[in-house]
Amino acid sequence: MRKILLILLILSSALLAEKKMEYTLSYVGMNMDYKEYDRAGTLLDSEESGYSDITGVEFGYSYFLDTQSQIDLKVMSLSGNTQYVGSYLNSNAGYGSVIDTTSNEIRDFYLGYGAKEYIDSNIALLGNVGAGYRYWQRTLSSVQIEEYEWYSLRVGIGVEYRYQALTVAVRGEYQYGINPTMTATGINDEFELDSADIMELSIPLRYEINDVFALSASYVFTRQEIKESNVVYDNAGNGYVEPDSTAYNQYLKVGIIFKY
Repeated sequence: MRKILLILLILSSALLAEKKMEYTLSYVGMNMDYKEYDRAGTLLDSEESGYSDITGVEFGYSYFLDTQSQIDLKVMSLSGNTQYVGSYLNSNAGYGSVIDTTSNEIRDFYLGYGAKEYIDSNIALLGNVGAGYRYWQRTLSSVQIEEYEWYSLRVGIGVEYRYQALTVAVRGEYQYGINPTMTATGINDEFELDSADIMELSIPLRYEINDVFALSASYVFTRQEIKESNVVYDNAGNGYVEPDSTAYNQYLKVGIIFKY
């Protein structure tokens, strides 16, 4: 009986020591700086917010294949308001003639593979590749709702440094948009956007509390560029184009990690 208890104790200790999964729950604040331009480069309209204006949560799950590779899943959901500056459609009044509030809903999904290669005991090179999905509902008014969405291929590199319980990293990622589209109220056909690409720079931090819990925080900066769509017509035969746009978005994330 003592031998059986000893074996069970050793097995349970080994299972507890080897953490195969992690769950992360983070609070997210988003700073949006979005602008649309015509073909001549003239500013048409903009959306801006502070970190407390668009907020939400991000759920993360990691399954460790070994000590240097893992499968990652991330789901982010945000909502809030931005300040719209622009003009009424076909008014020719120009940028700034209308200032209003836009309601926003943003969803972002990612599933991918990550790996690291240690170059010494404290420093590791990072890499990841995966696929994602992006959705943005932009409600300018009760009769003008725009929905942007696309899938993406994502690849990234980075470097990580660990000092005792603290780990800090710098990561860069490119997201190539696949089949980007936009739909608008009152127009049956989809706007087929020419492209939707994102460059991302992130600085994640992690502090180990114990074998079960850790704290996380990160700053994320993205540059999103969407290229002009095809011409789409409404029921009256009027033609519309979704113009070029550029967004410089920033995110602050604070969370807790549960290691299992």
